[in-house]
This record gives sequence, C-alpha cells and structure tokens, in this order.
Amino acid sequence: MDGRIVTGPVNWSAVRAVCFDLGGTLVRPEAVATTGQVAEVLGIGLQEARALLGQDAKRRPVTPQDLAHELAAGFGRPALADPLAAVLIRARCRAETPPLYPDVPDTLAALRARGFALYAMTNMLGSSVPEQTPDVFRDLLDSVFYSARTGAIKPEREAFAAVEDACGLRPTELLHVGDSLKADVRGAAAAGWHTAWVDRHHAAGPQRPDVPTVRLHSLSTLPPLLPARVAPGTITSEVAG
Repeated sequence: MDGRIVTGPVNWSAVRAVCFDLGGTLVRPEAVATTGQVAEVLGIGLQEARALLGQDAKRRPVTPQDLAHELAAGFGRPALADPLAAVLIRARCRAETPPLYPDVPDTLAALRARGFALYAMTNMLGSSVPEQTPDVFRDLLDSVFYSARTGAIKPEREAFAAVEDACGLRPTELLHVGDSLKADVRGAAAAGWHTAWVDRHHAAGPQRPDVPTVRLHSLSTLPPLLPARVAPGTITSEVAG
C-alpha cells in the first residue's frame, strides 16, 4: 500500500462492466469550468456558485435559457439572464461535441475487445445534457448516465444504483473510474464497487484517497489490469439517454 493506494496486483476477476466519469476522466475540462464562469457573471465566489448549482440544477433537465433566468431572478438581477444564458449555451454545445483525452478511444476500444460493457456517469448541469448521446460516444460506450435524468448525483448511492438497475449487474461486478476522490472513488467504494482513481496530474498532499483504490496516471494503463472475458450483453437505458 502507498497510503490508501493499491500498488500491488488487484483482483478484478469478477468485473463485467466499467463505468467512467466524464469531465476530467474521459473529457478534457475547460480552463474555467461552467461553474466558474457562472460565478464570474454573478460576481460571487466559486464555492458559492458550486453550492448554488451543485444540487437542484444537476438533478433535473432544464434549458440553458430557463436556468439562466432562474439564476438571475434568484439574485434579483434579471439583466444578467442573457450573459448567463450565453455561458450555459456554450456549455451545452461543448457537451454535444465533447473533447476527449487522447488516451480515451484506444482504451475504450481495448476494453470493448476484452469483452467489457462500458458506461459513463456524470454530475452534469441539466442545462448541459445533450438531447442525444454525443456521436463520439456512440461506438465507445453502451450508455451515458446523466444526473439530470437519474435524479441522483455522485457520491449518492442512488446514482450508482441507477447503473446497476440498468445493466443488471451486482456492485462487485462493476468498476468505476473517475478523477474525483469524493464523488467517484468514495461514492463507488461506499456502493460496493471496485474503484480506480484517475490522477492525471500526479496529485500530492491533501489529494489522497482515504479508501483503497488503484491510481491511474493514464487510462492506457487500465486494460492490462482487467482480464479478458466473454462479452456481456450491452444495455441501452432510456433514463440514461
């Protein structure tokens, strides 16, 4: 063990499906995230913006325009509706054509060839959720689970249960891979899943897991850790999109 990081062999022989976080794991984040841009427009701190957007706005579908009006009205500043809408519309467009990290296509293709079902799960603002699964994911993933459609956000147990219910697998048959220690690693571990922490920037200090997990600096190191298996049936869930 290196702290709480598993450095020796891992036993993932029971894993039948791999579920990935999106932003920071499969998708390159913007230099300033949508939440930060909203904070700038409203003139509030980042933590306040996170608290503002971190619950209800991620649990329900809403148009960028409607969410912008809600936010502007909530601060008693209706004139900010248009600049807020511009931020949220850009976020929606980006979610429709997400920029992937270079290691993503080959990694997912390798896992597919090894017989694993592949999913993604994200705490995305309801205003950013695409109407259809982005083209870039159609051949790479079996389904994408958006919090605005499941009504649950990581690390809540219900978020992980939505994937279990759709694919018909037990927690011990699922591996979750993500860059957030709280939402992805702790959430999945509490749900009984196997976990892997994507640490692309070699975090140190306070960025340490408090549950056993496997640390990956690149997704390309993931396929060799998983055994080849007979491909399970793929699932497409209406609630997942």
